[in-house]
Amino acid sequence: MRWLERQHLAAIVVDGAASEVTQLLVTAPHEYKAHQPGRGMQIAAGISASTAPWIWILHADGLPSGAAVDQLRELIQAQQPRWGRFNVKIEGLALIAYMMNLRSRWSRICTGDQGMFFHADLLESVGGFPQQPLMEDIEISRRLKAAAPAAFVASNAVVETSPRRWRKAGVLRTVLMMWIYRCRYFLGADPAALAEAYYRDG
Repeated sequence: MRWLERQHLAAIVVDGAASEVTQLLVTAPHEYKAHQPGRGMQIAAGISASTAPWIWILHADGLPSGAAVDQLRELIQAQQPRWGRFNVKIEGLALIAYMMNLRSRWSRICTGDQGMFFHADLLESVGGFPQQPLMEDIEISRRLKAAAPAAFVASNAVVETSPRRWRKAGVLRTVLMMWIYRCRYFLGADPAALAEAYYRDG
């Protein structure tokens, strides 16, 4: 939280664990919201509580660089509706991160680990952020790609994320799992069923 304050940023922290410790750590100008577990629903709840014209989504283990903050400020100052993501950095997994960033730049399909950002008007134009427990990042990317492809920004500035899940499950297994779940989602699988399997397998 201190890092955000040094950058003159305020956050809405949506806690799926409803932790008293987390609540005590979140002090003004930040806002704390407890919510039932479910990443997409938690993000949607945080967005609904915001009145800001720009939304920046950071997972709990995401650490944006100063360059990412500066580039987002430049986008805001340009006063043009945009949406996009930053390059992800994963300690010890440079090739995996490189491939994620390359795929995203080409496909305009982003992942939450990349620190996605949106102008609020663009979110509203596609029906808001999807309230679903998994693949919410894929779904909002699909909607915005269809509605505003020219507004997409693939920034080279970095958001670092934890390699914990990759190391716990194994790199190859994690890659395969991610692609299997993506394929199932694109083929019409229910996000709730995918979430149940994802967290059980992980």
